[in-house]
Amino acid sequence: MTLFFNAGYGRASSFAQKITIMTHKRYNVFNQIHKGLRHLMYDTALRLQTTDLSAPDAAEVVNTVSLVVDLFDEHAHHEDKFVLPMVEKHNPTLVADFEKDHELDHKLSEGLRQQVTSWKNATTPQERNITGQGIFYAFNEFIAFNLYHMNREEDTLLATLWKHYTDEELHAASQAIVASIPPDVLMLESKWMMRSMNNAEITEWMTGIKYGAPAEVFAAYLQMAEQELPAERFHTVASTLETEMAVAE
Repeated sequence: MTLFFNAGYGRASSFAQKITIMTHKRYNVFNQIHKGLRHLMYDTALRLQTTDLSAPDAAEVVNTVSLVVDLFDEHAHHEDKFVLPMVEKHNPTLVADFEKDHELDHKLSEGLRQQVTSWKNATTPQERNITGQGIFYAFNEFIAFNLYHMNREEDTLLATLWKHYTDEELHAASQAIVASIPPDVLMLESKWMMRSMNNAEITEWMTGIKYGAPAEVFAAYLQMAEQELPAERFHTVASTLETEMAVAE
């Protein structure tokens, strides 16, 4: 395994302190999607290590590994198209560094895709087990890289964005990203984000949908919240939304 994150790992405590101090003041363009992607990775990793990868029915979790890779590739594409150009205007050296990260991420993704193809082409339990172990370790490396990469984005990239752009401009960038995502992918990502955020974050998200999207979109997301959240949490979110809407009216 390549220890690609060791050079900056000691910065974790200072990063955590900075984010604790600053995130409540400014809009974090990465927060929702990063939380959803982390949750999906954690869930997939747990399923992967508790599944008998020699068995044909392990195909479900192997396919989920492919889904994770595809969603991360899409996320990197959106950053390259919408976020990094905003940063490059003010810090091109930083963008070059993150573009190298995305190149490494692509290599890790392609390695996983090759492992998945080999698993699907395996004809015996022994072949599936050997290839499955390769998927397991490759996915762990993929997770390690992306967790550290996302932390760096919410540290150095956010610092530059907050310095040079207003929250309104960052919201506009987020809306442009959302508009570029196919509806089926957007709803899948939204489910993982819904599962991954705290009540205050979900309430703020839903309020934005209520006042910024058609009524049928808000209704769909409210139904999603009811399906994805534990009953007690959904009740809390729905009650808060109802109170806020009553005050706004």
